Amino acid sequence: MEDKLPITLIPSQALLLRYNKLATILNKQTAHVNFQTLAAGWYEDEKNVLGIDIYIIDDVEFQQQLTLESLGDRTEISDDVLLYTKVRQLICFVSITHTEMELLENEPKILSGYITMKIRKVINEIAKNQGLLPLPE
Repeated sequence: MEDKLPITLIPSQALLLRYNKLATILNKQTAHVNFQTLAAGWYEDEKNVLGIDIYIIDDVEFQQQLTLESLGDRTEISDDVLLYTKVRQLICFVSITHTEMELLENEPKILSGYITMKIRKVINEIAKNQGLLPLPE
């Protein structure tokens, strides 16, 4: 049986179909983010480890999420990031906006770096909100 990592990155089917390398990028990023948060001391108190599910979705799916209220206390981190908190479980929706998709279509080589930057920004906002150490830039 496999233990679930504290932080998971979950792409939408629409984005997986659009970007064939996205699954591989997110698998690597999941391992990297979990290692970095471990090194930053996020898991020292095993009874209070945050579970964080980050869904990477397109702007249409994001607009649908704006109408939901049933996932916990909602915080709009930015115009493209929603965070729901329920005890020690965080659910985050990160939109790849229409403008970002156009950029990624024109410059496919930047997908990995762009996703890495966007995830780091979200993780550091969560760190700030939870009183945890941020990830290095």
